This record gives sequence, C-alpha cells and structure tokens, in this order.
Amino acid sequence: MTTAALPLARGSKAPADQAERDRDRERVQIRAARLRLTTDRKLGKPTPEWVRKLADRPL
Repeated sequence: MTTAALPLARGSKAPADQAERDRDRERVQIRAARLRLTTDRKLGKPTPEWVRKLADRPL
C-alpha cells in the first residue's frame, strides 16, 4: 500500500496552527467586546470593567 492511498489527517495539531486559531479566537472576542461597548452605550447601560479591558486590547 502506498501513502497516497491513506486518508489525509484533518486539523493539524502543529503548534503554529494552534497559535493561529487562538489568535483568531482572541480577535473575535475583542470585536465582540467592542460591539458590546457600542450597544451598551446606545442603550444607556453600564458595561462591566472586564469587557472594557478586553475591548481596549489591540487587534
């Protein structure tokens, strides 16, 4: 049997791939925090401090 007949593995566990996924997740969280800040401001609601700190992080 040749290696060409073997199925390809899905989702590499390489550290670089995991780091990229972690960074993508962090960017989504930051954008969500920024959206919440805007929504809270328009609704006149207070925003928790932890959301403010997260929203202040650079993308």
